[in-house]
Amino acid sequence: MSEVNEGVGIILARMETNPEEFFGMGDQGLSGHKWRWIFAESLREVMTEPEKAAIFEGMKRIRRLEITHKAIATVMPQEEEETIQFKEAMRLDSSGGLGIGARGHIWGGAVPKSEGKRIK
Repeated sequence: MSEVNEGVGIILARMETNPEEFFGMGDQGLSGHKWRWIFAESLREVMTEPEKAAIFEGMKRIRRLEITHKAIATVMPQEEEETIQFKEAMRLDSSGGLGIGARGHIWGGAVPKSEGKRIK
């Protein structure tokens, strides 16, 4: 490719490292999208054809990644929620013990003692 404007190079690099920032660019109503300015007609007028093509190809890759991301989120939302609930249940509670249902159990507050120690 011929010489690319430094700003276009930054955009292309960002597309590679943080593609999720560009998700939603194919939707209508981009008024609040942080990267909407890259499609302004005043910028496109001064970009070379190779720069325009590079951004177009970058956006095509982004949109394909977005399809995959949305498909996974559509298929797995319940499983994702169950994973969060499981992690929450398994986290250490404030006393440093495992939170595996211990709060509701009769022995949930018991502190383990070393062998031979007297229990009050």
